[in-house]
Amino acid sequence: MSFRKGQAALDFLMTYGWAIALVVIIAAVLFALGIFDVSNFVGSKAAGFSLVAVTGWKFDTAGGFTMKVSNQVGQPITVSNISVTIGSNTSNVATPFDLATGEASATQTFSGFASQIAGSGYTAKVTIAYTDKNSGFDYTSTGTLTGKATA
Repeated sequence: MSFRKGQAALDFLMTYGWAIALVVIIAAVLFALGIFDVSNFVGSKAAGFSLVAVTGWKFDTAGGFTMKVSNQVGQPITVSNISVTIGSNTSNVATPFDLATGEASATQTFSGFASQIAGSGYTAKVTIAYTDKNSGFDYTSTGTLTGKATA
């Protein structure tokens, strides 16, 4: 009698085990192709920045990234470095520039990123290093930018 129960359990596992394994394999393939990448479904969004924020950005299909930063510190600052990472590539702008209170920067340009298909989603991790000109202390503002590549 127990042999029949064991045989039924084995039949159940063999039948449904293959189906479950197939579903897991299909999910892994879809994940590898980027189907589940959230940036493909979300519009342009900036998150995580503190008092020095990104006010506008664009990632073009050739792999160029441009952005503007804004001083919301309440004091004049000197931006000493901006680092942008998209995928495994990182680009820096290390030429210092001053920003008065409430002022937005000129457009900062970054290169060296992989080309993208128009409309494909991306996530950029941005780190902005700056110095408060009144106190002389160094600070960092970090955040994430998401959007779609444009032609």
